[in-house]
Amino acid sequence: MTESIGEIKCEEEVAEVFSLLGISKFGCEVYLKLLQEGPLTLSELTEKMEAKTSQLYYYIKELVSKGLIEASSSRPVVYRAVSPSVLEKLYIEKTESLRARILERLKATAPRKQKLASEEPNVYTLKNWRTFLARAEEAAHNATVDLVVCGDFEFVKYLNETIELKEKEGVNTYVLLYEVPGINIDYSKLPKLRKIRKYVSGDLVVISDSRVAVLSQRRRSLLEKPNYGLIIEDPVIIDYLEQDFFFRWIRSEIIRDENIKLPTSFTIFRLALYEAQKLLQKKCRLRVLVYGRYVRTGEDCMVEGELVNTLFEDSRGIAQLTIKVNGNTVTIGAQDAIIEDIAASRVEVRGAC
Repeated sequence: MTESIGEIKCEEEVAEVFSLLGISKFGCEVYLKLLQEGPLTLSELTEKMEAKTSQLYYYIKELVSKGLIEASSSRPVVYRAVSPSVLEKLYIEKTESLRARILERLKATAPRKQKLASEEPNVYTLKNWRTFLARAEEAAHNATVDLVVCGDFEFVKYLNETIELKEKEGVNTYVLLYEVPGINIDYSKLPKLRKIRKYVSGDLVVISDSRVAVLSQRRRSLLEKPNYGLIIEDPVIIDYLEQDFFFRWIRSEIIRDENIKLPTSFTIFRLALYEAQKLLQKKCRLRVLVYGRYVRTGEDCMVEGELVNTLFEDSRGIAQLTIKVNGNTVTIGAQDAIIEDIAASRVEVRGAC
């Protein structure tokens, strides 16, 4: 077990790591300050480092271009360092010699839980392809309930090992594979998952537990690696991405679509509804435990009951579960529900077929 060694300064060995990535010693100090005390605005960072704003902005711009710092979409802009595990993946491409000694120390420096700049959800930008891939893998690895992956064969293959691991751990994992001219699909190398489908086109997306989404687009050229991506922590935007994924999923070509294993949980309501609907059609007896809030009062709640009906009407935008609780029927909707009794943030499906 790695022991905490306290604050790390940009000493010679640490500076050597950043030098291999094309970052100066002062740039190294900026990264470490954001890692240890960020997220910070430019003015906050200027005060803490006792440096000129113009000087700091130059190095921040350099660190952003190298993929070591993320910039928020808010005003003023908030900057934060990527996690040491992402830095490690960038560094391994250059050399292995110092990884164990230095990068483990950097990991020990980071807080166990990423601090937020404010209570407001945010969106951060990435401008480095390798960092985007590392962040996508990190998001997938952190999934504990459900995981959505969308992308072409090369993107899915890159995440293959992590995706398979998550399914073995009981995470409900859905992969939507996109056909891209010039990128052939080798079906023998696809993840060994219960749920994979194929669609005509789309973006590169990873959504983990409805808490974080990593998104990039191929727009200039299908074969060109994008150098721009987003780290999304805003639940409203994530909900839109999940809805987009769901409607693509139900219209896509099935490669593999086995039944879910009960009991299981979902943070993506429409997937819970979709799977429960299929099980009800097989005459399965199901119970549902719902975590969420009462629509009319806004109070948090946890309700369990027998699942008696599912309703999905694409044309009217209705997605609804109906459960029976103590002889009364209760309707369940997604987090944005307005006509149902409960807006669900998590749904657990139990029972047997």
